[in-house]
Amino acid sequence: MSFRSTVIIIILLAGIAGAYFLFFPNPTDNNTEDDKPRILETYDLPRKDILKIRLSYADKAYKTLTLERNTDNIWQLTTPFIAYAESDKVNELIDDFVNKRIKQVLEVSEYDKYGLQNPSIKVELWKDHDSSPKTFHIGKKGINFSVYTKEISEGHIFLIESSALDDMLKAPTDLRDKSVIKFEPDAITEIEFQKPYRIVCQKDGLNWKITHPIAMTADSEEINYILSELHALQVSSYEMDGEDVKTALNQYGLDTPKIKLTLKDGKRTYGLDIGNTVTASKEQENDETQLVYVKSVHQGGIYTVHNDIVRVLKKSVFDLRDKRILDFQREDTTKFVIQHGKQKLIGIKLHEDIWELDGSIKSIADPQAISDLLFGVDSLQAVSFVTDSSNQLALYGLESPIIQVAFSIRGEIKPAILLIGNDAKDNTVYVKTNNSDQITRVKRDLIDKIAQAETWLRNKDIFNFNIDDPTRLTLKYGDVSFTCQRLGTNWRLTQPVQENANNTEVETLLYELIDLKAAEFVKQNHNLQDTTTGLNTPQLQLTVALRTQKVLTLQIGNVETSGHYYSRLKHQPDSLFLLDSKVIPKLKTKLEWLRKREVE
Repeated sequence: MSFRSTVIIIILLAGIAGAYFLFFPNPTDNNTEDDKPRILETYDLPRKDILKIRLSYADKAYKTLTLERNTDNIWQLTTPFIAYAESDKVNELIDDFVNKRIKQVLEVSEYDKYGLQNPSIKVELWKDHDSSPKTFHIGKKGINFSVYTKEISEGHIFLIESSALDDMLKAPTDLRDKSVIKFEPDAITEIEFQKPYRIVCQKDGLNWKITHPIAMTADSEEINYILSELHALQVSSYEMDGEDVKTALNQYGLDTPKIKLTLKDGKRTYGLDIGNTVTASKEQENDETQLVYVKSVHQGGIYTVHNDIVRVLKKSVFDLRDKRILDFQREDTTKFVIQHGKQKLIGIKLHEDIWELDGSIKSIADPQAISDLLFGVDSLQAVSFVTDSSNQLALYGLESPIIQVAFSIRGEIKPAILLIGNDAKDNTVYVKTNNSDQITRVKRDLIDKIAQAETWLRNKDIFNFNIDDPTRLTLKYGDVSFTCQRLGTNWRLTQPVQENANNTEVETLLYELIDLKAAEFVKQNHNLQDTTTGLNTPQLQLTVALRTQKVLTLQIGNVETSGHYYSRLKHQPDSLFLLDSKVIPKLKTKLEWLRKREVE
């Protein structure tokens, strides 16, 4: 190697060494990486104490961001515009910075060499709104994945992980909360619909009431549903923020919004305006997701959201008022009386699910039918309200109601009474209660069942015996006729043959009878002749004699218009009921099925 080459190599090595010592002087300690202090420890900046953060950038493509934590511990963007921030993302941003370890401390005098005179990012952290922040400049990258950093009140600089450059480089949309309205639904005390109709609702304890345009009880479930939907409403896209919003309202249909809403919680007022539907592109024409422009009144931004919110908020007084007809505690009901003309049916609660009916006969009620009655009346809702209710009872058949249903409630002196009047349009009926002058229309489905009274509510079981109770069984239909007699635990055919019967087949038929239920009872109708029902000459007759000497005979006649069969018990000729056509083949047992097969 020549002397010239050697000199060149020595100069290069000296330059590298100088650069190294310039940019990486000896560390002030010999701690391992995990022992090196974090920014939060060195500068007393635990995340929980930080109330405000500002990020400023040398790159003008990025706007200065300021985030502040309010008294409710919620983070908000305050510059470049006002908007809610997502607290988890802000906390993550702060953690990413204050948890960085100070890898090395450098004593230098010229900060411009390290990019700290005009830093790439300036980070300001406040623990107190009234005091000066801790301010950090983040400069150029060094070697070993580090970046130069300086706290502006100190003379030295230090190295932290270079990931800080990416961690702190944020746009407003990276941090903002997608909630359109940030509030606690349970804290709201007033909701006002200014458009399409002005309606004011106020919270009264746990319930809601309408105070304008008329004072009345509100549908609390409906209002709580609206608040829940607003709380969950998410931004689909951010269209505009800041001062530009005022000049652009017209193009989004927000200068005269279709729906205008405000909420109050005692501390703050929140607002939402709904404008035009977003015009779909050709690619989006078949997309089921339609969007609408909205303006957050309390924040000032214009966003797009799913247009389901239009359905949620487009309400009338009828939509928001309490539409329940009768308010009573069905679990505490001990008695009911249905008066339909001259017919009266009384229901008395004997035990938890056992009711006795006293009408044309005394009987046990069908538990499911009683439950349907109590639940149905308790949840009965108006489909419309009659505005001229006062002194108009006769007009709607309510001065002398067609049906009156009274419910006696445990602990209540007066019963809750439902009055049922004339039929109305659209398959509805006029009704009112004893404690209100308001006449309403309700769907007639439940009313038609109430009109059936006993035939609807009585127990649908046809027979009431156990499998061991029958002693004789006779069946007749068409050309089939046979009788079986119980001998001990076995059954024997006695007519038309005398031989042991197939016990399994006999008991199968008996279980069908035990499980047999009426599809419905036929209301007493003296014009209904036996020739119509076919019960003067039944197509099937089945007789069961019991150990108690009681004899029960089931008669099945003609098919009714609904496809069910007219039926009755012979000892109760006026109590007709219908049987489902599906059960008839199960009762038509054949003689050969009952004959016991000998083992060959």
